[in-house]
Amino acid sequence: VEITSTHAKASQIAEILTKVSGFLKRIKTTAEQLTQRERWKLILSAAFRQFLGGKVIGSTGRLADATG
Repeated sequence: VEITSTHAKASQIAEILTKVSGFLKRIKTTAEQLTQRERWKLILSAAFRQFLGGKVIGSTGRLADATG
């Protein structure tokens, strides 16, 4: 199945989806080593990155450091 977008921002949307997919793959790779609470902290921190200034919820670390 191939989906083609005629939306003016199709390339920008594709780039964002690629980043989200990569993030979720990294979470999946490390999921066994994290507690459920830690996984949710990372996911929510990524979702609210703009508001948190790149920080992980409940931590002084940066999201980039936590996700590799």
